[in-house]
Amino acid sequence: MSGLLVFITIAFLTLLSPGPGVLFTVTNSINYGVKTALFGISGLIIGMFVIAVISASGVGLIITSNPTIFTVLKFIGAFYLMYLGYKNFTKKLATQELMTDQQKDKAVSKSKLFYQGLFASLLNPKTIVFFIALFPQFIDIKKEILNQFLILSLTFCFIGFLIHLVYANFSSIFKEKMLAGNNFTILNKISGVIFFLLAILLIIQ
Repeated sequence: MSGLLVFITIAFLTLLSPGPGVLFTVTNSINYGVKTALFGISGLIIGMFVIAVISASGVGLIITSNPTIFTVLKFIGAFYLMYLGYKNFTKKLATQELMTDQQKDKAVSKSKLFYQGLFASLLNPKTIVFFIALFPQFIDIKKEILNQFLILSLTFCFIGFLIHLVYANFSSIFKEKMLAGNNFTILNKISGVIFFLLAILLIIQ
């Protein structure tokens, strides 16, 4: 049990730190509301679980041990972050009336947000490295490995969902101040630039 608590602590601190996923959730919550942002969050979390499965299956070890595959995935992930940055940087809001709930629902495809979140997780090879490095530390080879893996994976994803939900609600509460005047445009441009910086960091690390 103590091992699980340590894992929960590490997972909490890791997921709490702002990164592409958190920025993605915050931006969606401010732009479209918490309910719509949930579709993006769901994509992120399902992507995390898929990565966990890949890491545990041994495919993750193949990817991380093959420099070519790892580099290709790293660049694809970086370019995808750049794409998200470009979309945010160029996004504009004509009038405040466009932010009504009905129009927000029409402004974006929920399935599009889901797939954006999914790809944001899947195209980040550093997540695979994280899982490969983290999971073995908390698995007892004398016990059923599959059950332990499922518990760790589901725990990690559940914590991730809760943290992103908190970020989404927090952003939604303060969105009126954020959307006042030109703050909306400024916020999107800032998030766009941050996505670009994160993409560059992903490439050079």
